[in-house]
Parts: sequence; C-alpha cells; structure tokens
Amino acid sequence: MNRVQSNAGSAGIASAVLLVVLFFFFATSGLTAQDFMDPAKALPALTQKSSTFMGVGVAGPLAAAFGLVFFTGLFYRLRDKAPTRAAAALIFAVVGLTGHALGALAAWKGGAVIAALKDQVAATHAWSALAAADGAFDGLGNGFTGAAVAIAGWAVAATGALSSASGWLGVIAGIFSILAVFTTADVVMLGGIVLLIIWLAWSGFQMRKAM
Repeated sequence: MNRVQSNAGSAGIASAVLLVVLFFFFATSGLTAQDFMDPAKALPALTQKSSTFMGVGVAGPLAAAFGLVFFTGLFYRLRDKAPTRAAAALIFAVVGLTGHALGALAAWKGGAVIAALKDQVAATHAWSALAAADGAFDGLGNGFTGAAVAIAGWAVAATGALSSASGWLGVIAGIFSILAVFTTADVVMLGGIVLLIIWLAWSGFQMRKAM
C-alpha cells in the first residue's frame, strides 16, 4: 500500500507540473476568459496560435489523468480514518477531472475543425456553440474538482493523514475552484489554479514519504 500511495504522490506532482504548463499555454494565448467567448477575438487566435490550443488539448487531459491517480492514492490514505469523505473526494474528482479533460479536448479538436471552415459566418456561429459547451465542461470541472479538493482537504486536516496545513490549503483551493463556476474574475481564476498547483505538489511530496 505504501507503494501505491508513493506512486500516487508522484502523480500529484506530475499533475501540478502539467497545470503549470497548462497555465503557460493559457497565458501565451493572449485570451482572457471573456475573450474566449468572443468569436471576433478567439477565431484569429485559433489560426495564429494553433500550437497553443494543441498544448492545452494535450496538457489538460494529462493533468486530469495524473490527478485521478493522485486522488486514488489519497483515497487509500484517508479511507481508514475518514471512509465517507475519502470515497466522496474520489467520486467527485472523477466527475470533475473528466469535465476538465473534455473542456481542453473540445477547445483543441473542436477549435481546429472550426478554424478550417471557409465560411466565416458559419465559423462564428460554430465557435459560439463550442465556447458555450466548453464553458459547461469547465463549470462541471471547477465545481466537482473544487468539491473533491475541499472534501479531501477537510479529511486531511481532521485526521492528520497529511499535514494539517496542507489540508486547510486544500479546503481554500477547493473553495476558489467552486467560486470559479459562478464568476470569471481574474483573482478567482488565478487564485484557484495557483492554490491547486501548490496543494497538489505539497500533498504529493508528503504522500511520497514512508508511512
């Protein structure tokens, strides 16, 4: 069991690194969350920065996959002292991280199809529909992943399975992610991803330690 949790800790660190890469791609795209919804701003970026969208499409699902491995290990870490919260965190993580992976893939593969359209009017309508679907995927991802992180953090803080400080950081990071469902404010979006990166890396390093 130690090996399972140690490997899951490594997956958490890998997920944190991939989130840094994902954040880099978003930052270099030149698009804000509001710009992404605007075809007049998003469509030129699809053509001019196709490699950036490909990076999002690759890094996003990979970060989600490693995140699922991490939450599986965290489930085993927590299940003896907090079985209900351990199971809830894992189930919520499966739903939420799937939503994030689908959102990243939709932006990449769907965006590539739309960028190839010759009819600009059709491309504008298609992007509006894709952006709406992508927003729904991201809402699913932020809400359920945020709940998973908050529940896991609560369980960690209550049981001492990892350091209490990392547990409370998880609660705060989860709350920020949940708030991102209701607002696109930069402080919420940026705060959520930065706190999640720190929490994943910190918790991952702790899980790699011998029990």
